[in-house]
Amino acid sequence: MARRPPADAARPRLPAPRSPAPAGKARPMTDKRTPAERVAQLRLDERNAARRRNLLVVAAVVAVIAVLVAVGLVVQGKRDNTGAPASMTPTGVTADYGVVVGKKDAAHTVVIYEDFQCPICNEFEKVTSAKVQAAIKAGDITVEYRMVSFLDRVSKNAYSSRAANAALAVLHVAGPSAFQKFHTTLFENQPEEGTAGPENSTLIDDAVKAGADRGKVSKLINEGAYDDWVTNATDAMSQHGVSGTPTAFIDGKVAGKNPADTIEALLKLIG
Repeated sequence: MARRPPADAARPRLPAPRSPAPAGKARPMTDKRTPAERVAQLRLDERNAARRRNLLVVAAVVAVIAVLVAVGLVVQGKRDNTGAPASMTPTGVTADYGVVVGKKDAAHTVVIYEDFQCPICNEFEKVTSAKVQAAIKAGDITVEYRMVSFLDRVSKNAYSSRAANAALAVLHVAGPSAFQKFHTTLFENQPEEGTAGPENSTLIDDAVKAGADRGKVSKLINEGAYDDWVTNATDAMSQHGVSGTPTAFIDGKVAGKNPADTIEALLKLIG
């Protein structure tokens, strides 16, 4: 049992307090680190501070990019020029900016979005063209080609838009059959990205070979008669929810999530 000490018991003596440091002078603290350790710590502190600054900068940049992307998507979504009629509209096109080739009573309908400067579209054409044309001729499918132009930036002479305009000129002058032949030729003569495509004189020669009248088609090609129409067609693509080429729809349903799947689906359809 703990006992209370007697009243007269000697109290323990407390140590005398230390004299305070003189006014204005802080008592120095002992730093036992070596100079090398102190330098290492300073460098670590500097790296941590720099890392915090970088994180702040990155966060700010990400925020700005997010805003720009959001604005870009809104602008792209609203950039549809289809409300402004094109100065000229070719004969034989659809209200959805397409060119139909094939019989109206075909068992299946295929819609293909393409750009004549698009290298993947060219590969798509190489793999499927012969069978697609055979299926059209047999009456098994009807194909609606929706030509767009957003790859002039990778061409030294705007092949994307000039080829689309020329294809429409051939359609207007000579009809779907000549258009189909010329369509094949345009992909066969596709230039590599960053180079120049065939000049208008060559396009005109090829148009004539496909069946167009030289006098009529030359004026349309040289004047870019359907440039506005092609611009509207390109804007309509985004309005229809299509973001790239080639994109295909079979009987109203998108055919695959990528070009390989699209090719497989189309070849499966036509055998």
